[in-house]
Amino acid sequence: MSTNYYAHGPDLPEDGLHIGQHALGWEFLFRSHPKRDLSTVDAWYTLLSRPDVVIYAESGYGIPLGEFWADAVRRPAEVGGPHRMRARFGDRLRSDEHRDQGRPFLAAEFH
Repeated sequence: MSTNYYAHGPDLPEDGLHIGQHALGWEFLFRSHPKRDLSTVDAWYTLLSRPDVVIYAESGYGIPLGEFWADAVRRPAEVGGPHRMRARFGDRLRSDEHRDQGRPFLAAEFH
């Protein structure tokens, strides 16, 4: 089971900006948005901590930043092992993947 998360705010897409995906037993996979300068942990935190931005799970419920962030930045050992992006998403990753502060990022669309 996996859950995708989206940021909603006045200067973000109407249907939300994909933050990333949490899948049971895997590290949180951040969605990188290079054109918005959202390719680092710090950049995402800066955006998500704005008072006009709200985080929603794909099922529609809102989630407080503190609760979301605690899950998003847990270490691999806390979720049962390292994130294997190639195992989850196959060969299409190539240069679209990177890590920042040890966290996986993918600059390609995924759900």
